[in-house]
Amino acid sequence: MMKKMLAAFLAVTMAGTMLAGCGTEEKTGKSSEKKETEEGVDEIVFAYMTQNNIPEAKELQRIEDLINDYTVEKINTKVDLAIFSNADYVNQVNLMLASGEKLDVFQAYNTSHLKYIQDGTALDITEYLDNELKETCETIYDGFLKPTTVEGKTYGVLNMGSNYVPGGFTYREDIVEELDIDMSAVTKPEDLTAVFEKVKEAYPDMVIIDPNRANALFETYLGKIACFDPLGDNIANTVSGVAYQDDSTVVSIYETPEFHELCDLTRSWYEAGYYASDAATTTATTAELLMSGNCFGTFCGLGNPKIAEQYTTNYGHPFDNVQISDSMIWAGNNNAWMVNSGSEAPSAACKFLNLLYTDEYVDNLLVYGEEGVDYVLNEDGCAVAPEGYTDLNSVAYTNNMNYYFWGNKWLTYPVVGGLTGEEKEKNMEQNYTGEHSKYYGFLYDYSAEQAEYTACLNIVEEYKKALWVGAVDVEETLDEMTKRLEAAGMNKLIESKQEQLDKWLSEQ
Repeated sequence: MMKKMLAAFLAVTMAGTMLAGCGTEEKTGKSSEKKETEEGVDEIVFAYMTQNNIPEAKELQRIEDLINDYTVEKINTKVDLAIFSNADYVNQVNLMLASGEKLDVFQAYNTSHLKYIQDGTALDITEYLDNELKETCETIYDGFLKPTTVEGKTYGVLNMGSNYVPGGFTYREDIVEELDIDMSAVTKPEDLTAVFEKVKEAYPDMVIIDPNRANALFETYLGKIACFDPLGDNIANTVSGVAYQDDSTVVSIYETPEFHELCDLTRSWYEAGYYASDAATTTATTAELLMSGNCFGTFCGLGNPKIAEQYTTNYGHPFDNVQISDSMIWAGNNNAWMVNSGSEAPSAACKFLNLLYTDEYVDNLLVYGEEGVDYVLNEDGCAVAPEGYTDLNSVAYTNNMNYYFWGNKWLTYPVVGGLTGEEKEKNMEQNYTGEHSKYYGFLYDYSAEQAEYTACLNIVEEYKKALWVGAVDVEETLDEMTKRLEAAGMNKLIESKQEQLDKWLSEQ
């Protein structure tokens, strides 16, 4: 099956390569002037997001015109681009949906897609899977429609980012070489203690561990070493319970021995000075710490195994990374691309959705903009800034920081230091064949316990950073937090999730 999907993906990519060669001002970055639509051509609105600057109206219009020159001929559809910042995206999309403003394709960005399924906002796209979305179904990862399928009906497609993400630690390569530290001996988080000790001894004033990515260690240890499935929650701050792979009993993660052991480990690091004394409250960002030269390293996911090369380019010091866990694929319950059930052109919307997962030209237009204007390809096939610009972030249109948020990240041109050639093929295969949790496809619905869920999240928010970086006494803090969670209704959430999980397992 994997070979079939890869073959389909490569065929579509080659076709895209060949083809590529031959609202309001605040909301969309464009004027609100209504455009005429050719007779017989469908028109849809596609809402997407950016971490880069919102482009000027004329620049966004330029990209939209290029897309439409292509999509009108290919799928008989004109696409109106509505772009928002990542921070504003969910609120703006929800406003468009609530007001009835035209919107056809949108993402449940950092939001449970179950909400849009239950309230009828998301269109049942099952009837389009064999036609308009046929190429997408042949391209996506194995089982990728499970998390967006409810009672046999499919309501969306997850964004096809990194499915295979081992845990890692990215570190200063020059310091390791200077101190003759053997990083091949590091295979798990505990092994890093000896490394930190040597670096701290040689550089007593250095911040050894970036506190901003402490959550990545907890995600690695709990989800990929202990192999808990958060069952729809965030593994690093779950409030509704988790399950072991060999036991489907839903339990509070904060009462498991694995969570206590990890907190004890980070506490020992804090007490040894590997985390700075202000680790729980500092406002210094990862970029600021690494660029300063006074931070040894940071925990990360290795969805891109060459992430250290990008760190080296971005932060001005030599970095390398070490893998500290395998990968475990859980069912995502957010970031699905969906079609609005109120769409007047659902078939056209699904055709465009299909291009997001299968068409290299459309994907790179949205990510990098116009070739030769906003980017050029170097001799290695990597996207770089055109002559006259310092980097890809300084051009008139770019969305390169969100390259994995829509459709299929494998279609996007790499940047310098990214994966190319055989390395890319190997990593792609790992993403198609990675190990799945036994609960992959389970969707947790907490709508009936919204008050308890929110109250528990707020409690965990108070404690999580201090626990992650080891800044507080473990037993005392966990005892206090657990009592507050129980009083706020966490046991009710666990009981509800257990009932839902038991029902789901009985139907598999």
